[in-house]
Amino acid sequence: MPDHPLPPRIPQVAVDLCRACRRCPAREVCRSKALRAIDPGEPPWVDGNRCYGCLACVPLCPFGAIQVSPPEVPL
Repeated sequence: MPDHPLPPRIPQVAVDLCRACRRCPAREVCRSKALRAIDPGEPPWVDGNRCYGCLACVPLCPFGAIQVSPPEVPL
């Protein structure tokens, strides 16, 4: 067991899968408002400074566009 906690896993938006939903269920569930979008019709992105890694957004995307990389194991 490591002496330090693992960093939070920050999800990413796969732009090729995202359909830029008008009412994105993943954005609605994000309590930290980390899923950001500038223009309607464009895919959002995850603001790593706001996201604390709860991953509540991941299963709510109907197109599977919000994904998480496998955790990096510190050496």
